[in-house]
Amino acid sequence: MMREVCTVGTARGLASLPGTYGKTGTAEVGDGAAHGWFVGYRNDVAFAVLLPHADSSGPAVNVAGTFLRTIG
Repeated sequence: MMREVCTVGTARGLASLPGTYGKTGTAEVGDGAAHGWFVGYRNDVAFAVLLPHADSSGPAVNVAGTFLRTIG
């Protein structure tokens, strides 16, 4: 299921990165915008991105994608 998140789900922007698996989510915080997060792994690298008050997981997925593309 974690691969499907990255191919057809909420992190589908990472579908072009083979071997990437992850889970997205949000955490509500009082009356403010929710925190967005994305955790996962690719080969032997695990990662976690938390963006306070991002209001969705989309920005966290984008940060993770930049990181994964940078390390190759």
